[in-house]
Amino acid sequence: MVAIARSLDPEAPLVPPPDGVQSNFDNPPNGNATMNGVVSVSLALTIIVMIIYMFGKLRTKLHIEDYLVIPALGAFITCHVFVYRITATTGYFVHGWNLQVKDQAWHLFNIYISTSMYNVTMIFLKTAILLQWARIFTPGSRGTFFWLCYIVAALNAIFYVATILIDLLYCHPVQYHWNKLIPGHCGNDDLLSPLSAAINVLLDVTILILPQKVIWKLNMSLKNKIKVSVVFIAGILCIVSASIRLNFAVKLLTAGDYAYDSSFELILGSLEMTFAFLTFSLPSVPKPFAILMQHTRSSLGRVARSPWGTWSGLFSTFSSRNRSQANNTHQYIDTDERGLLAVAKASSSSSAFTKQRELSVPMQGLSQEVEDNVIMRTTKFNMPESFEMDGKANSGVFVPSQHPWQSPSAEVEAHK
Repeated sequence: MVAIARSLDPEAPLVPPPDGVQSNFDNPPNGNATMNGVVSVSLALTIIVMIIYMFGKLRTKLHIEDYLVIPALGAFITCHVFVYRITATTGYFVHGWNLQVKDQAWHLFNIYISTSMYNVTMIFLKTAILLQWARIFTPGSRGTFFWLCYIVAALNAIFYVATILIDLLYCHPVQYHWNKLIPGHCGNDDLLSPLSAAINVLLDVTILILPQKVIWKLNMSLKNKIKVSVVFIAGILCIVSASIRLNFAVKLLTAGDYAYDSSFELILGSLEMTFAFLTFSLPSVPKPFAILMQHTRSSLGRVARSPWGTWSGLFSTFSSRNRSQANNTHQYIDTDERGLLAVAKASSSSSAFTKQRELSVPMQGLSQEVEDNVIMRTTKFNMPESFEMDGKANSGVFVPSQHPWQSPSAEVEAHK
């Protein structure tokens, strides 16, 4: 870590001001507005996308990655709580000569906790992404891609756990991380931050590249392959953020104004986590988002057209929706039930069925054992059955329901 001024005078500036510059402790220039704007958008976008994702999961089966993303989201929100705490006190993009030594402990403490929460987020989130890839692209089989995903997930977890443990142990006592006015010492961690950032970029690149080969081998048209690959643009943005953060981690080795320069790392870390959440959720978001928007538009439209007001309009909306679901006699359901990579619904027309067959995961890549023992798709249909009584019922002759494979005489004889 860059050397930080450790003057015993708590009223002194963290670093000496440049020649001709006067320290401003009362109202120093800062970039709090920029930081608050970027972080707030990042936090809001992540929460909204995850709500839509969870809305879609209420209609489908939960998988292990769906449970892993819950602690990831909790750590992500906790991280941003401490990011906001800096804004409310010392501020972001504030030069060290405008901060006093007594402010250093609060500033470094919030950075330490937010960085730890970043590591916790990545333990669960990147693992969830990899397990999601393994499930989506290798349904019912455990080939090379499946095991690569699990191996990278294990390496990812080991790396971030090790990073957290090193952060906990290399300063004694732990409080010396942020409070340099107490007795203590730290190990030489100059290379820890850039090395950690470099491995982080490598993991991001690996996660993004892994499914591409599988995608381009799928039995889909070029147009649909491109559509699926476009989802991973969030992964590209994640790599870009991590790479820029690596650049700043290297610069911090020789920077003399740590309080100011560390702000770049925090804002890039926030963006990287957001793009990672988008990478996880985007394969599923289109389907629940489309359903949610369809229901919202339908509800608003019916309410607006209803002559009896809002509540009757809402009632008619849900009533008609239930009737339409009851009248839907043919529905095609993909086993994966993911938004972009799956076929959500199909009409009974041959064109729609053909298009969804084109978008679905092919069976020829599976082993014969898998093809014979795994249900790849199911078709739901309703078969009505009616009972009619003819004139013979009035004469005391029992006429049961007639099955198509039996003659009426056979039915009557069977009940005599």
